[in-house]
Order: sequence, then structure tokens, then C-alpha cells
Amino acid sequence: MSLTKKWKLILASLSFAFFTACAGGSNGGSSEGYYADDEGTEEVSGSGSTSKKKASAPKEVIDENKLKKTEDEAMAANEENHKLRKEIFDAKNKLGIPVERPDAE
Repeated sequence: MSLTKKWKLILASLSFAFFTACAGGSNGGSSEGYYADDEGTEEVSGSGSTSKKKASAPKEVIDENKLKKTEDEAMAANEENHKLRKEIFDAKNKLGIPVERPDAE
């Protein structure tokens, strides 16, 4: 078995173990202990029983200037990425290195 296949097997095993541990016990992720304190929860009653429901956090208010600034930064990063990819493509063509398509596997 090649080293690459061994690393993939190890990574898959660790991922499986991690996700299994995160899921909780055999009951598929019990929330016991999740509401250790009642802070951030609210009582919901209906049909004679009460249950605790986690209160949602207040949504962040974003103004237009902040949104525009973030959009401009993202566009600048996208344009820089495009320029770098084009330079790499041109350099490979000049050197005669075959260019691989990302979707061709």
C-alpha cells in the first residue's frame, strides 16, 4: 500500500472518530447538559408540557458603507487571483508545460 493511500486511510479514520465523538452517545447527540445554566434559553409551553428553546442571538446590523467596503475587498482579491492564474498559465505556455484543466480528472 502506498504512502498516499495510508495517509488517506488515516485521515478518513480520524475524521470518522472525530464526527462520531461530536455526535454524542448512541442516542445521536443528546442535548443533556447543553442547558446547564438557563442563560440564553426561554421556556416554551404548549399542550401541557414545557421545553427549553435556545434564544437566538441578535442579528448584526451592517450598514451600506461596510458592505460596500467588504464587497470591494472581495473583488480586489478575486481580480488579483485571476491575474496570478493568468500569469501562471502564460508562463507554463512559454515553457511548454501542458496546462491541466481543474475539471479534468
